[in-house]
Formats: sequence, C-alpha cells, structure tokens
Amino acid sequence: MLTLAAVAIFPIAFVSYVVVRDEVGNVNHSIDFEVRSVALAGKAGFDRLIEQRQLHAVAVASSPALQTALGRHDRKSIARFARRNDVLLEVNGQLYGQSLAHAVRSRVQLVSQGRAIGSIIAQLPLDSATLGQLTLTNAQGVRLAFASLPAGAVHGVILPLAPHVGLRAYLPGQLASDRRNAAYRRVTEAGLLALLALMGLTFVVARPLLRAFRWTEEQASEARIDSLTGLANRRAAEEILAAEISRAHRFKHELAVVLLDLDRFKEINDSFGHAAGDTMLRAVSRLLTSLARQGDTVARWGGEEFVVVLPETDLPGAHRFAERLRRTIEAHPVGEMRTTASCGVATMLPEDDAEALLGAADQGLYRAKSNGRNRTESVVRSSPSKVA
Repeated sequence: MLTLAAVAIFPIAFVSYVVVRDEVGNVNHSIDFEVRSVALAGKAGFDRLIEQRQLHAVAVASSPALQTALGRHDRKSIARFARRNDVLLEVNGQLYGQSLAHAVRSRVQLVSQGRAIGSIIAQLPLDSATLGQLTLTNAQGVRLAFASLPAGAVHGVILPLAPHVGLRAYLPGQLASDRRNAAYRRVTEAGLLALLALMGLTFVVARPLLRAFRWTEEQASEARIDSLTGLANRRAAEEILAAEISRAHRFKHELAVVLLDLDRFKEINDSFGHAAGDTMLRAVSRLLTSLARQGDTVARWGGEEFVVVLPETDLPGAHRFAERLRRTIEAHPVGEMRTTASCGVATMLPEDDAEALLGAADQGLYRAKSNGRNRTESVVRSSPSKVA
C-alpha cells in the first residue's frame, strides 16, 4: 500500500507543481494588469487636472482686472490678483504669486495690448491631495505615488508626467503575497482532495495489484537471501562484491575477502542427521553476523561454505578477522555437535575482478585444508605491473 501511495504521490506532486506555477503566474499577470490599468487611469486623471488648470489660466489671462493691472504696471495689484486666483504670473521677468516647490507646471502666454509680456503658469502640486483625486475606488489595493525620473528598478509601473516626474502604481508587498498564498492554498486543497480520492480508489480497487506488488517484492527478496540461514546468497554476494570492487577502485581503498568452510561437516550430517546439520549452519551464520562490522557482508556461498566481504581492510586485518571467526566457531559447540573452520584470505589487486579475488581466497582455503584444517591461510599476491 505504501509503495503504491508513494508511486501515486509523484504524478500528483508534479501536476500540483505545474498547476501552482500556472496559478501563481496568472495571479502575477492579473496584478500586473491591474497595476498598469490603475497607472494609465491615474495618468489620464492627472492630464485632466492639468488641462483644467490650463483652462483656468486661459480664463485668468483674459480677465479685465488683470489686463487693467498690467496696463498700469501696478505690481501690487498684479501680485494680489495672482494670490486670489491661485496662479503664478511671470510678467517682464518678474514672478507674482506662490511658486510651489513640487508641482507640474504648464505655461499659457500672457498678452497685454497685443504684445506678449510673459506667461501664466498653471501649477498642479505633487501631493497627497492630488493623489486622492487620481485613486480609483475599484483599484483592489493598488496604490499611486509620485516618483522622480529617471527611476531605477522599482516595484510596480511608472508612467512619465513631466521631464523629471512620473506616476508610480504598485500593489503593496503584503497584498501581493496574500494573493499568491491564496493561490497556493487553492492548489494545495485541490491536490489533497485528489490524493484522498486516489487513496480511496486504491483501497477499494487496487487490492489485487497490491498483492501482486507484495508477491513480486517477496520473490525478489527471496532470490537474494538464503532461505536456511537468512544471509545473503551467492548471487547477492557476487553483486555486492562487484560493487565493492568498483568502489575500491574509485576511492583507492583496500578490499579483502574471507572464504570460510566448515571442516568435516559431512560427518555431522552422517552422525546427527541433516536437520542437525541445518541447525549447525544457522548457528554458525549467527556467529559470523555477530562478529562482522557495519559495512561488512556475510553470505552463504553454498553448502557449508561462507564468504565475508571486508571493505577498507588490508591483508593483516582480514587475517586477524578470519582467525577470530575460526576461534569463535571452534569455541561454540551446538549441543553435542562440534565443528571447526578453515579460512582463506585474499586482498584485491588493482586488476582484480570478483572472480579473480574469490579465486585467490579459494587458493588460501585449499591451502588451509591441505595443511590440516582448522587454520587460516592468507594469499600474498603482487600486481604484475609492480613486479615488472
């Protein structure tokens, strides 16, 4: 069940990732569209306000009171007129009225007695009051601000209003984050519902498939495990040894192999029966496993023969380990049954493959048997390249 659920999660996770990416992309596009729309609407509103100020300036320019003051060159009257009409007058190089520090200005020519004598400057202040007239009621959180030009990389959209002033529209970071989080939540909820539906379908419909998976896993496991001892079998040992040889070559590590055979095991079978022999094999397997280090591999090679793969172990270390195995087996009888072991030890040469390394250990085992059994023989070899 867990295997099928894990397999099912991957496509759901991938689909969820694609949907989240698209959904967040849609949210970002929506934010960009809203921000640009508000910026364009704000600029259009700003242009209307400037145009109103210009029309006001044109009306002021034709005012009889202003024309009379200009004809008399009455500076006090001109200044008083400028203050009352909230305009800035430039007459013969002289300014009348209040000049705003932060404002967009538009000039209207001022004519007196058929002669251009200056201009009326319409001013639109760049302040919160002006922004208030530009903000839309349906902006959904998008805000406006005035910005100096040229502007660097900023969040939002900037549209120019004057040579050095722009109108910036943006959505505050918290609001944008809230919208993206809402998209994440929608997709997450949909993914969870899909996963729950799939799990329900698995429980109801997929039981035969689960049984088939379980049977396949069990068969694969049994193909690599010796059914009598629970150790790795010969096939698994060969695969593990090949992998360890590859790793030893790559990282320049030592690698040793101990080949162990129980002495006169046939006499145990003949004297006590095959069931007793099986009991002895299981007991020896437990001893070997208890003495092995983490990372070592203990396998049943066949019959009463065992192999131990010792990564990062030199020949003296492997010989000491094999002797410890041999003495432990000799010191632990099983009921009335006693046995001893002969061991062959070899270490890997640079050119070795699994067959060559095991063959060297088998030579040591043969020598141990020939020299009286219950002993350990190490095979000392040298690489042909070193001999040369």
